[in-house]
Amino acid sequence: MYSKILRKAGAAALAAAMALNTALVSSVTVTAADAAKYEFEDATVTGATAVDTDSSASGGSILYMKDDGTIEMTFTVESAGIYDITIYAHGVGGSKQQDFYINGASQGSLSIPKSDSYEPIKSSVKLAAGENTLKITSSWGWTMFDYFTVESAVLPDIKAAETTPCDPEATAEAASLMDYLAEMYGNHIISGQQEIYNYGPHGLEQEFEYLKENTGHYPAIRGFDYGNFCCPAFGSDDGSTERVISWVKDKGGIATASFHINVPNDIDSYTIGDRIDWAQTSYTAKDNNFSPSNAYTEGTKEYEYYRQSLTTLAAEFKKLEAEGIPVIWRPLHEAEGGGGETGSWFWWGKEGSAVYKQLWIYTYKTLTEDFDCHNLIWEWNSYNFDTSANWYPGDEYVDIIGYDKYNCTDWSTGSAVLQHNDSAIASTFYGIMERYNSAKMVSMAENDCFSTVSNLTEDKAGWLYFCTWYDGGSDNNNFLTNPVFNTLEDTIEMYQSDYCITLDELPADLYTRNVDTTATTRQTTVTTTADPTTTTTTAAFVFEVVKKSVTLPEGDKTGCTLEFTIEGAPGASIGGALGYGTTAADWTNVEWSGNADADGTLTYTIELDEVPADFTSAELQVWWSNVWDAANEVGIDQPCEIVECKVNSAAATTTESSVTTTTTTTAAVSGKYLAGDANESGEVNMADAVAIMRSQADPDNYSLTAQGRINADVIGNDGVTNNDALAIQQYEAGIYTELPVESAERPVETAVSA
Repeated sequence: MYSKILRKAGAAALAAAMALNTALVSSVTVTAADAAKYEFEDATVTGATAVDTDSSASGGSILYMKDDGTIEMTFTVESAGIYDITIYAHGVGGSKQQDFYINGASQGSLSIPKSDSYEPIKSSVKLAAGENTLKITSSWGWTMFDYFTVESAVLPDIKAAETTPCDPEATAEAASLMDYLAEMYGNHIISGQQEIYNYGPHGLEQEFEYLKENTGHYPAIRGFDYGNFCCPAFGSDDGSTERVISWVKDKGGIATASFHINVPNDIDSYTIGDRIDWAQTSYTAKDNNFSPSNAYTEGTKEYEYYRQSLTTLAAEFKKLEAEGIPVIWRPLHEAEGGGGETGSWFWWGKEGSAVYKQLWIYTYKTLTEDFDCHNLIWEWNSYNFDTSANWYPGDEYVDIIGYDKYNCTDWSTGSAVLQHNDSAIASTFYGIMERYNSAKMVSMAENDCFSTVSNLTEDKAGWLYFCTWYDGGSDNNNFLTNPVFNTLEDTIEMYQSDYCITLDELPADLYTRNVDTTATTRQTTVTTTADPTTTTTTAAFVFEVVKKSVTLPEGDKTGCTLEFTIEGAPGASIGGALGYGTTAADWTNVEWSGNADADGTLTYTIELDEVPADFTSAELQVWWSNVWDAANEVGIDQPCEIVECKVNSAAATTTESSVTTTTTTTAAVSGKYLAGDANESGEVNMADAVAIMRSQADPDNYSLTAQGRINADVIGNDGVTNNDALAIQQYEAGIYTELPVESAERPVETAVSA
């Protein structure tokens, strides 16, 4: 029923259109050597904008825009194409921003520097043959305009200067994804859609089903957010990690994640570890006294709070890394906000660019170096202001530069006025490229309108991907479905075009490309035979999840156990979960892990005490099975199977359990029991939580000793899981006064917004 509507012309026709566009640019009669010049004093103006004299200006006169007003001027070019318009202006009392339009279409903001002379501000725009109109509308006002020039544009090549992740230890999957993104950059735009937060005004799948129903396609990229989940003040598991795994493993998609992390409004009166209401927190710059510089300064409350959030976050990323899943990771976004050193609307940017860069680098090093999260492609948000580069952490800490595009809302009158605007904002795209020396790929990391295929290709705005924000429930924030942002016709055309990559068009080898990297145990090995023209590619075994349905006894299951036997590779570390529930929202996983013996056999027992009385079925899952190949220094996934599975009644289990426990304690344990001391250092601290998380994510390289496992099982008495790591963190924070503990209460998820 659904066909790519532009495919009847085919890829060759699209390439021809792009080539024609290049020809149009090169045929423009106004050249760089003979740019046309227009004096602003000849423009039509409104409001508090008027001609003034200035002996240092071209012609001795300028336009002085004070607190409001517009400037409008017409000019002509002989041929249609892409042109550079260079405006000479300077801000009064500081750098300024004004709204810029060509032929009625927004080109984004003009970033005008503070200076004693008239500085050039260049924008690459599409012009029509004949008459065109330039318009500048006051946003910040207080700017002096001298003149502008129009000349044929010489656009830079849109290609990735760096095609490998900035993390030198990036996993093979992250390197493979980065390689694919670089291949698409400048040739296609990859489709994306942000999911709404769990418990939002509509279901998590509404936007995705809207796209599928109307276009026949799902987006290639799904946007997630870890802000609520990893918030120490009120966070709870909303299933985001499970949804990432499903999107990437089951559907073959790409995951990106942002980090709207709330902090206490009053950090001075907050006790680290306290659970407080969402309303007592915020992520804005003005509504809290949380210091971003303290967030990376040991010994402060902010440091303890932010470190807790990163510790929880790292545990989730390690789960994804164990599944071979990379994430386009976009933390601390939109830091510059409205521009300059004081324009931030988020807490992480409110102390200016120098502090922000240190916070970014601390976040990068904590996740990559302290917690060994190497499955991240780091995306940093920029603007196209004169001051934007001041906020850049550096090439060594960034993979992709994202821009958040919201230009369908006009704030020039002081209130939000919605107006359809499908400009490709090529001037912003090329401005960001130039600002960072074209070293990084540039994406539309968030957007209201994703533009149109014709605007993107004709303007040569080579955004890597778009990711439309979710529908918030009202006309002014239903970004996907409100036609003032994206008409249904434009949405269908975009998703059905050759230029746009959708989920079904992602390659099968998206995460297994032959990428040259030695920093991962999952890399693909290439060996060359005696014939130098022949190569043999051997991909590492990819473990497939093993599942088995289990019938549970009716009623109270106190004292009941599930005993199962698995056969796999000798000495393999094997792990998985017993899952039960009726919906995704109430699904519960009881995780387990163990080591096969010399014959490859693992027998494990799970207590069923916590399974609700009304559940009579469950699913036993084996998530992974790994052994360590010391000779080649790689981890190898190994197949295994569930050979026996039985439920023991309470009466039958009591004696068996006591015997097993006694035997394990006396025969296998040689150290001293200290609840929480997973690494057997003699004390309980954050290092024990890290040791547990590492052992869960990579048991081959970071397994606990028998005594360490006994020490580590501090909550639930259900074997070592990441819940034990969380309990130790909460013990460190003072939430728990002693270990072990029985349970931990977590409140319901609350909302985030863009």
